[in-house]
Amino acid sequence: MNPMSQDVALPPELVEAAAAFLSSGTWVFLCAGAFLTALAGLGILYMITIIAPGITERCAASLRERNILSFAAGLPLTVLLMGVIGVTARVPILAGIGTVAAGTLVLLGWASAAEDLGRRLFWISGREGTRASHLASGWLVFLFGSSFPLLGWFLIFPYVTLSGLGSVALGLLRSPASDKASSAPAAWK
Repeated sequence: MNPMSQDVALPPELVEAAAAFLSSGTWVFLCAGAFLTALAGLGILYMITIIAPGITERCAASLRERNILSFAAGLPLTVLLMGVIGVTARVPILAGIGTVAAGTLVLLGWASAAEDLGRRLFWISGREGTRASHLASGWLVFLFGSSFPLLGWFLIFPYVTLSGLGSVALGLLRSPASDKASSAPAAWK
């Protein structure tokens, strides 16, 4: 018997329905859904990296070399994207285009940030890896860190998202020739 049901005076049928709902494997399905969502997100990031490998590499290099500047560039870009979506909200076609553009930039930023995070994780452990392994490990660490209440929600997730968006802005301004003359340590390349 649920002690809260005595305070609220719920009908017994509702209490039994709630108990059946919670004991019917709801948590198993929620965990499976979270796992599949994380796997789908990783697949989307892989597709972005496959479709635009040069752009994601430039964005990741911008984040790697100038992470504070990337975060600072992400703040006004976020305000700009939210403003564009807000202004175009009354026209469904424009709102859709703005939302798709913002989503694309966010996903590109997450791909860059996850690849950079994974590259740093491999570097710290003294191992080499491929871009795919860097992306997968960085994405999993980002998702796991973002799932923690308060710290993940209000510190890790916004920092990585804003830094990723800023790295997109800096990476798109960066010329492909500047990647060859990068000042990053050789282990991070």
